[in-house]
Amino acid sequence: MKRRDFLRTAGGAAGAATAASAAASPASAEGGVSAIQDDGGNTTQSGGNQTDTGGNQTDGGNQSAGGGLPGAGQTQTITAGPGGELVFDPADVEILPGTQVVWEWDSDTHNVVPDGQPEGANWEGHTPVENTGFTYSHTFTVEGTYDYYCEPHRSAGMEGSITVTADAGGGAGGGGYEPPDPEHMGIPIQKHFVGALAFMGIFVTLVFTFYLLKYGESAHTAAPNKRD
Repeated sequence: MKRRDFLRTAGGAAGAATAASAAASPASAEGGVSAIQDDGGNTTQSGGNQTDTGGNQTDGGNQSAGGGLPGAGQTQTITAGPGGELVFDPADVEILPGTQVVWEWDSDTHNVVPDGQPEGANWEGHTPVENTGFTYSHTFTVEGTYDYYCEPHRSAGMEGSITVTADAGGGAGGGGYEPPDPEHMGIPIQKHFVGALAFMGIFVTLVFTFYLLKYGESAHTAAPNKRD
């Protein structure tokens, strides 16, 4: 084979390999995107399943609505039947909009039945009767008062109330000024230091008073009737 024919054949093979490589790249990229999308779909699916683990109930839809509200990320826990008592503890709570309230069953045969709520709240509570170890949570976004009770023990006074307001805990209202705690500023305050400073202040005051009484009188005030 002549050198010219060899160079032509080699050049054609190189060109074909380059074209094939270029054509394969978009296909690979497309496959990567599909794989990423598939993985994302699977992740989302698994995330939805995590909500149902543990046999407890969570109002996930309302939780997502709590984002951006002043109480987002905060949690208020209420115990149903603590120690077997027929009460909700605490019975009355005040929270910021977006706060998640978690009921924890500490004894058997309790539920959470709404008895009154603001317009547009659509809170359904948890009417099935549950036993010790069960938890139910709901994120409150609509301001107002929510009354509820335990149906099996309503006659015993097992009732509760939740007030959702932007002023909870002095939030939007601003509240009064609270001076900073020196200990939180990194300045340790010890009782013996305070006592030593108080004693030193008293001592300096006594010395200063003694000095004024003994040497502080002028020639005109020491003996006004005295003649030279």
